[in-house]
Amino acid sequence: MCFDVVVSGLNVVDLLFTLPEQVKRDSKHEVESILIQGGAPAGNAASVMAQLGMKTAFLGNEGDNVLSDIAKRELQRCDVDTSLMLKKPEHNPAVALVEIDPNNGERTVFYSLNQYAALAPKDIDDRWLRDTKLLFVDGYDRAGNIALLKRARELGVPSVLDVEAGSREELLEMIRLGSHAILPLEAAVAITGKEKPEEALVELAKNSDAQFVITDGAKGSWAWFNQDVVYQGAYKTKVVDTTGCGDSYHGAYAYALLNGMNIKERMQFASAYASLVAQHIGGRTFHPSAEQVFEVINRNELL
Repeated sequence: MCFDVVVSGLNVVDLLFTLPEQVKRDSKHEVESILIQGGAPAGNAASVMAQLGMKTAFLGNEGDNVLSDIAKRELQRCDVDTSLMLKKPEHNPAVALVEIDPNNGERTVFYSLNQYAALAPKDIDDRWLRDTKLLFVDGYDRAGNIALLKRARELGVPSVLDVEAGSREELLEMIRLGSHAILPLEAAVAITGKEKPEEALVELAKNSDAQFVITDGAKGSWAWFNQDVVYQGAYKTKVVDTTGCGDSYHGAYAYALLNGMNIKERMQFASAYASLVAQHIGGRTFHPSAEQVFEVINRNELL
């Protein structure tokens, strides 16, 4: 089966709740909202691309338990193809407890990888890459994703990386193999030692021929293109929850890439998409259409 995008990375079940204004230890609290849905960089990005109409498959392990059922059904709910997932009975998806501040939409994440089994290099099937237009990986299932990136490079399949976790050496290896690397500023600083995104981009470009983009939430995003910095501001929005906004940026960027948009257009589309996701609790609660994203772009209301 041929796909537009094959996605590999962390598979998570999110439990999201709004934080009460007053919290008393060792007591019970009623909260405004509790939501269970799929999450994580790769899973959320896959959902974005699938909801935008791209034929998207998710790689990873599938256990024989309730959490695995939830994670798989959440991908399927968002039209992500799960036929490539591998049966590993003892595997559990990661679980994240997401605490949302109702005053500003900021989220604090607590997560567990107990019994989580990452995709391993030995699990990789060459047919996955021969039958896709784009590989999308995150920085969590690193051994398997590095092996995928190596094979994709050999086959001439472009790749988009969501790089936010791992040792400096592992992250450098990934960005040397990838075609497009999107990093939060924190990861870019950890790799380069440069605090400013413009300076970090210059250092990153010394290590790889990838197209680099650095994101920093409401402060916007920066790219290194033709020996110059391209900046995209964040769009004004009513922030309810920032969960999944970065993941949505990456998924929307990949969609824009496969639709032939240039670097500035990709950053605009990704930023506008993320601004709409921020208006809802949870990273997969609302998936705007391309038309809705372009409406935001055309209004051009930047922070």
